Amino acid sequence: MSALLLMLAVQQDQQPPLSNADPNPGPRNDRIEDLDQRMAPARSTPEALQTIQRFGACIADASTAKAKVTLAGDFRTPAYRRAIDQLVDANRLCPQSRGWYRMRASRLLLAGAIAERLIERDGRPVNAELAKAAAKPAASTYSPTDSAAMCVVRSVPDDVAKLFASDVASDGEKAAAGAVQPVMARCLNNPQVQISTDGLRAMLATAAFRSINATAAVASRN
Repeated sequence: MSALLLMLAVQQDQQPPLSNADPNPGPRNDRIEDLDQRMAPARSTPEALQTIQRFGACIADASTAKAKVTLAGDFRTPAYRRAIDQLVDANRLCPQSRGWYRMRASRLLLAGAIAERLIERDGRPVNAELAKAAAKPAASTYSPTDSAAMCVVRSVPDDVAKLFASDVASDGEKAAAGAVQPVMARCLNNPQVQISTDGLRAMLATAAFRSINATAAVASRN
């Protein structure tokens, strides 16, 4: 698969912007040529990305239980998209929610921000938690790029933790993402692929959350 098609596959993982009417519920099987127009966030300015990160943290703090259940689920499903929308609606009092509603933003980026905050809330070292999770069976994944993200968080926990510790839209984030990009390319089995820093961070965050919480998720289903 070419680097272009892999980039579009990455955009397929980025759930469409929030809207009141979703004309195509269920797992996405969009034509590849449509993905760059409908799936990619329209604004990726530093200010917008920082707003999403702060809003996600606020949601994680205010709706912790609901957020954990949501992010443990299959992001391809209508139920997942509804749950993300409900988290947004339930947290309109977050100071950052006003900025969110002015943006056409990806559910993936918001989910990544929520996931990072959930991972970091207990104060335990993220790299140690990822390494401990990597010694156990892998969590479920739901797409090729999601499988690659899971591969990354289980392979280089120190580098992933450095990425999460960096400020959004900063030079430090770019450097940390640059260290992880080659590992992502290997996990995708394509050395040519390059993923945007914001998309990479979000995919790794959601995969990291599921990896760390895989045992708890299995127990809750049984």
